[in-house]
Amino acid sequence: MPSIIALVNQKGGVGKTTSAINISASIAKTLQNQNSTKRVLLVDMDPQANATQIFSTTTDNDISIYNLLMNYSNTKSAKSDVNITKLTQSTYIENLDICPSNVLLSSADLDLVNIHGRETVLKRIFKDNEDTLSKYEYIIIDCQPSLGLLTINSIVAADNLIVPLKADVFSLTGLELLLETVNNLQSVFDIDSTLLGFFFTQVNNRESMFQESFSLCNEYYGSLLFQEYIRNNVGIDHANAMDQSIIDYDINCTAAQDYLNLSHSLINRLN
Repeated sequence: MPSIIALVNQKGGVGKTTSAINISASIAKTLQNQNSTKRVLLVDMDPQANATQIFSTTTDNDISIYNLLMNYSNTKSAKSDVNITKLTQSTYIENLDICPSNVLLSSADLDLVNIHGRETVLKRIFKDNEDTLSKYEYIIIDCQPSLGLLTINSIVAADNLIVPLKADVFSLTGLELLLETVNNLQSVFDIDSTLLGFFFTQVNNRESMFQESFSLCNEYYGSLLFQEYIRNNVGIDHANAMDQSIIDYDINCTAAQDYLNLSHSLINRLN
């Protein structure tokens, strides 16, 4: 099985989806440059479907990860002809595929709530499709900004968790809640997911708030804090507007280089 990495933070506005997009693109480009036949799969578990908008090569996203979740939970919304092979789409990046999301996913928390094993649906999907997924080196999951069933499924299914943070007091407070939730899930479901680390996004490294937050995280969490961080760069907004990763839009800008450096560090930690 590939390494399964979930980007998770219940707080919105921390650059989670942007990071999922650009970490996926960075790793895929690295594999491409190595002439590797291995691939990256981005699983869009966020009903906002922004990652799907960036990477999907079709305007027909009637079938999404929602349908696969419903199939495995045997709900009335199930479509028996949907499987992970049919769902997965190639993207404009050679070594990157995506399992798309759509607005239907916003009802998944309610649809799953009365289902036995509702927290382990995504894990079962990955387990049952090991042969199909063996072509991937990494699976990256973009989670929704909440601690609902979709995010819980992602945490339970993942081998590793990474947490994007914004340098403000609310993000650091929310981090404690997230860590408590992860610890509870590890106890209840006997899962092996590892907290790989945190990293800061939207950084102005001259601001005292960032300097204080970075220092505080270093003090409390030590090596869990990635020393690489993502600096503010208007190019990210421009790239999003063009439905591109920052790696493809302007690989020489600071944000692109930051994501490439972070991804390199991430791979080193996994190895």
